Amino acid sequence: MVTFFKSQKTGDACLPLPDMDPEQVGRYRHFRALLANNRAALTLMADLEQMYYDNRPFTIQFVERKRNQLFSEVDAMVQSLSGVSGKTYERLSGMLEGLRHYSKDELKADIPPTTEALTMPIDGIEEDHDRAVGAKAANLARMRRELALPTPNGFAITTTAYRLFLIETGLAAYIDEALAELSADDPAALEAIGSKIRARIMESPLPATIHAAMEEAAGNLTNGTWSNLRLAVRSSAIGEDSEISFAGQYTSVLNVPVSDLAEAYKQVVASKYSASALSYRLHHGVDDRETPMAVLVLEMIQPRLSGVLYTADSIGTDQDSIRISAVHGLGDALVGGDASPQRTYRIDKNEFRILDMGGIGIADRSPVDASSEAESLRELWDSAKLLENHFQRPLDIEWALDGSNRLFLLQARPLLVIEETADQGPEPAHDYPGHPMVIEGGKCAAGGVVAGRVLILKNTETDDPIPRLDPDTILVACTASTSITPWIGKAKGIITDIGSVASHLASVAREFGVPALFDTQTATATLKDGQQITLWASKARVYRGVVEELTRGMRPVKRPIFASPMHLRLQRLLDLTSPLNLTAPDSPQFTQEGCRTVHDIIRYCHEMSVREMFRFGESTGRLRAAMRLKVSIPIQLYVLDLGHGLRRGLTTCDEINAHDVVSAPFRALWRGLSHPCVNWTSTIAVGAHNFMSLMAGGAMPQQGRLGEASYAIVSADYMNLSARFGYHFATVDALCGTDTEHNYVNLQFAGGAGAYFGRTLRIQYMAAVLKRLGFEASVKGDLIEASMARLDQAGMEEALDQLGRLLGTSRLLDMALNSPEQVVSLADAFFQGKYDILEREREDGPKDFHLITGNWKTGKPDMEQGVLQDGSNFGSWISAGVSQAMARVMGKRYQELLDNIGAYYYFPLAIAKESSMAEGMARVMVKPLSGYIDQAGGLAFAIRDWGNYFVFRINALEDNAILFEFRNGKRIERSNVETPISSGQWHRLRVETADHHIRAFLEDNLLLEYTADRDLDGYVGLWTKADSVTLFNGLFLERGTAQSLLQAQITLKTWNSTKSKEDQ
Repeated sequence: MVTFFKSQKTGDACLPLPDMDPEQVGRYRHFRALLANNRAALTLMADLEQMYYDNRPFTIQFVERKRNQLFSEVDAMVQSLSGVSGKTYERLSGMLEGLRHYSKDELKADIPPTTEALTMPIDGIEEDHDRAVGAKAANLARMRRELALPTPNGFAITTTAYRLFLIETGLAAYIDEALAELSADDPAALEAIGSKIRARIMESPLPATIHAAMEEAAGNLTNGTWSNLRLAVRSSAIGEDSEISFAGQYTSVLNVPVSDLAEAYKQVVASKYSASALSYRLHHGVDDRETPMAVLVLEMIQPRLSGVLYTADSIGTDQDSIRISAVHGLGDALVGGDASPQRTYRIDKNEFRILDMGGIGIADRSPVDASSEAESLRELWDSAKLLENHFQRPLDIEWALDGSNRLFLLQARPLLVIEETADQGPEPAHDYPGHPMVIEGGKCAAGGVVAGRVLILKNTETDDPIPRLDPDTILVACTASTSITPWIGKAKGIITDIGSVASHLASVAREFGVPALFDTQTATATLKDGQQITLWASKARVYRGVVEELTRGMRPVKRPIFASPMHLRLQRLLDLTSPLNLTAPDSPQFTQEGCRTVHDIIRYCHEMSVREMFRFGESTGRLRAAMRLKVSIPIQLYVLDLGHGLRRGLTTCDEINAHDVVSAPFRALWRGLSHPCVNWTSTIAVGAHNFMSLMAGGAMPQQGRLGEASYAIVSADYMNLSARFGYHFATVDALCGTDTEHNYVNLQFAGGAGAYFGRTLRIQYMAAVLKRLGFEASVKGDLIEASMARLDQAGMEEALDQLGRLLGTSRLLDMALNSPEQVVSLADAFFQGKYDILEREREDGPKDFHLITGNWKTGKPDMEQGVLQDGSNFGSWISAGVSQAMARVMGKRYQELLDNIGAYYYFPLAIAKESSMAEGMARVMVKPLSGYIDQAGGLAFAIRDWGNYFVFRINALEDNAILFEFRNGKRIERSNVETPISSGQWHRLRVETADHHIRAFLEDNLLLEYTADRDLDGYVGLWTKADSVTLFNGLFLERGTAQSLLQAQITLKTWNSTKSKEDQ
């Protein structure tokens, strides 16, 4: 950009600096509009980035709305650029239109064609009809067709009928519009929107073609005689009864006469939009449009006994027995969580042998009843074994016995089995001093240990407002009703008075990994609102207070949305919008043709508008008003005077200094930026500072990247500053005059060279300071917007002075911050006037590595030699005091975001110095030591920057090895294999690269291969995840192709300080 700012001296004459003429003022209006669009576009991109990293539920309709707004803002930027320059940018518009088209395709619902039929008899459902009738109906048809098992007669109303209903009544567009407003963070709003959709569905008339098809199908069940026919109308939505169960999320309507079938059908369709079902889909990242509702209509069975059968233990290690729960009559209360089982049985899976039984009246049965019961159990046992063998997995089976003792199988779906391992909890103990046991007993529905505060739900079925949950809430309810589902993703645990481990809520709790204890009988009477407790669900115990001996092993609640279909779809959208390739304005690639993403177009428009605005007048021979300031801090700063912003009397021959700018807001901000205690050369640790060019996006450091120009547009009481501090971009817009009512200052700050985690910590630090200064601050991922208004001139100048100091201390911090603990201490230091922060390297850190993120240490006398990444403080994350301080400043919502980024996106990385390699071999010894979230360690290679590299990693908690590629900070699984990984033992990892091909070895056995779509040049390093405590040793490198490998072999002594046993 510097090349555009040429001397304004004309010949030997020194001319007065000119004022802006009307044409310049017109272009400036376009420029101001472009800046407003730029701010809005960056905010929208930050919204989308935060949605991705937050792992919180969202609807694809909401993403589409944000995407449309983003493209509108960027399109306006292109138009404003034309207004500033007087040129057209057809190629830029064409590129933007192409990205708009591709991004729309990425978000498009996958709805393959199914069938033209509106109904299908069960006996007519074939293997390829799953997408037409749903898994529930398809599985029932398989049981009849392939296994000749007893099921009720019936038919399915297809997804074709569902789509016809929605389209002909206008419901499809109405639902899409409503879901764009949906937020899973607000259960009350979830219910309100769902209620409106359900009401609209029930009010809409069923198309005559669907009505006629249903009546014809019902007539075929009884040869046209309907009078005594009663039907069970059940959901069979796409996605239901699959890997995610949707257990209990949709309505079943029982004992329906044919005359009411249409109304019952609409009830089932409407149940797709209950708060429970909406929340469940959102948390699993399932697009509403990809889960159309098929409906299964069965002849009603009037059961004498009904229940649920598990072909394996869903919460333990006993996979050799079958478990049966039963109630008299209909089983809807049992599966709905409103009743506990009246009979329970555990039967050996290998031979028909009842291992134990319980329930009402078991001891008082007559021999005849006992014999009849055994026959029924034997038939159930035979059917269960046959089904499990056929489907090749554990199953959850619903069944019924009619008045003639005939068995009917009603449903079979995959059973989620969670095998508890030894490290999931401490050895059983009853007494913990100071923590009396307040509940002992009940049924473990989902295992685990958790501590939190009690929230008692008096009646989950009422229309009372649904409360928002604090992150440490343990829900306590009378029954295990599925109406609790909207809270599942936020609650830490669940306890109920009544409920079965075979209930739908138990299935949902296991899917989310939420510890759940059901059927305690006394929980709502024993526990009190707000009481702090420790729930040990696996042992059916509740203790008063926080039992630290138990809670050390707590794991975070699962986030099913991570890597879900919608999450991956959002990732693909971000790949088209967020990466910034145009990082160097003086590069030959900084052209319209060089724009490959929406961010590139934003950057290009912004940069070119600045160039055009500041060089205006060259073509007409007029002098320009833009002047470069001579300043004492390392930025290039140009000023454009709107009038009375510069000292009067300046000429084109004068050297313009900061004190020559008389604009009140500029002078105030500059006082802070140039404060003598703000050190512009040593704000960050030396090691990271020297390595920063690499981390900002290139395999080799580049010169001149930090020197991009900044600019200010000023008048006597106005300033608009667009400043580049390293790789961070800040915009400050301020009016500071004698009219208090009109005074304001607005800040937008974004960007950075560090990882997303470090950038969010830096933003948290800035927000903490700004709020204490009196600013209103809004944080979205790694972007912050702050404002202050209606102060008198002296107060506004003081705020701008402090803001300048904050901007000076914040530069490069994203490269150095590793923990929220630092945020609080740095904010305190700021208000103590200590602005020169983080200037020292860690004394115990390994000197031969660039430590990008993490708590890396070298071996000491009391530990094994090597390099240790110590994530042991990660589980507690931050101290209670710091957590409370940050909650006051940022709110719990943003703290949860940081926790979530830590659990899913925190990847400590240490890059070996002088390790650049294009082709060759790298190996390292890895010993996973501990960790509750992860016990991972890996060999990173082809590292081009912090967000673009490959890693071959092992994980002792997951017993697998995975090859990941990181692209623009987003992790993509390229290949994986299940393999035993022992904690506390050394493992040898090796990676070989040639051309684009990768071969990964574990213990010298070839495990994975992958062909990349890019060159594999870059650095080599060490990698872990989350709270892993992992030791590394023996990092060894061979450079070169296979033909020259031996000649190029090198040994880096500092990485091979000792040899492990495997090396000897």
